Amino acid sequence: MTFLDPVSSEASIVTDAAEWQALIDGPFREVADIYHQPDFVDLEARRIGATPGLVVAEVAGRTVGLSLLFRSIPGHPELCDATSVYGYNGLLYSGPTGEPVPLEALAAIERALYLRGCVAVFNRSHPLRPAQLPGRALSGETLLLDLAAGQDAYLHGLAGGHAYDLRRMRAAGLRAEVDMEGKHLEAFHQMYLATMNRHGATAGYRFPLEVVRGHFQLPSNAAQLWLAWDGDRLAASALFFRGRHCAHYHLSASDRQASKHPATKLILDAFIRSEIALGQRTSLHLGGGVGAAVDSLNQFKRGFGAQPVSFVVTRWIVRPADYDLLSEGHADADYFPLYRSPI
Repeated sequence: MTFLDPVSSEASIVTDAAEWQALIDGPFREVADIYHQPDFVDLEARRIGATPGLVVAEVAGRTVGLSLLFRSIPGHPELCDATSVYGYNGLLYSGPTGEPVPLEALAAIERALYLRGCVAVFNRSHPLRPAQLPGRALSGETLLLDLAAGQDAYLHGLAGGHAYDLRRMRAAGLRAEVDMEGKHLEAFHQMYLATMNRHGATAGYRFPLEVVRGHFQLPSNAAQLWLAWDGDRLAASALFFRGRHCAHYHLSASDRQASKHPATKLILDAFIRSEIALGQRTSLHLGGGVGAAVDSLNQFKRGFGAQPVSFVVTRWIVRPADYDLLSEGHADADYFPLYRSPI
């Protein structure tokens, strides 16, 4: 599929928050997640200096949408490129589960992007939605826990080592609790930055406090801050987002000096039990390993009974001639878009 293919449908790029919300509450009600909400995308746009937009096409009574962050390209005011929010975006489709998105709708979206001057699109898939955009490629795996299966199924799937650690921590008096008002948000943020420093995380993962606070306060996130205490010492903390159907393990941190115990396990167990008891969401998305790899972080999350699903990224070149021109002199073939890589 290219821009030159015949296109009988038209797509539009929605930027008005009220119109965007009407689409989320209307045709996309059963498929939209937190990452598609206009307030979430707007917060991410302000974080990276971009413009939010929802590209929408309608074909044969079906509605297709793709939420993006449009970034200007220095020195080329007529051009831009687009990326998804930090998280799991994917394609929105109002049709029945399992029904492929009409190619005509994708062609219309491509045409709208081309006319917008969008050179390239980077997009991350959603674990509950099939990846159908052009330029998609398997990047690894992410992990999903079935909350709808109930507590007995959860306990049956819990790894023996995890169950042992949980019993040991409870016997030692450790406790997990939810901070509904975010009174410990600054302490969580300090612990999070220290955790990122300990693991040598890149600057892109070191979110400032105002961004973390913004996400916690977003109505669409229904966020919860969970804390694990070893006596009066904060041993671990984690921020969860809760969409209509799926909860997300967003950020977490721990303090090895505050406790010798793996207190993050206590938080995840308490949150999972809480969500199962609440009965509002069917899945908990735990994310994957570093870079979607099957590593020790991946194995830690699998220990809660989470199952792997494919994680797909899209590297979609919409305007090939402009892309090639902008990419001259950039040799790092693993970077996308290539022209944004360091020379």
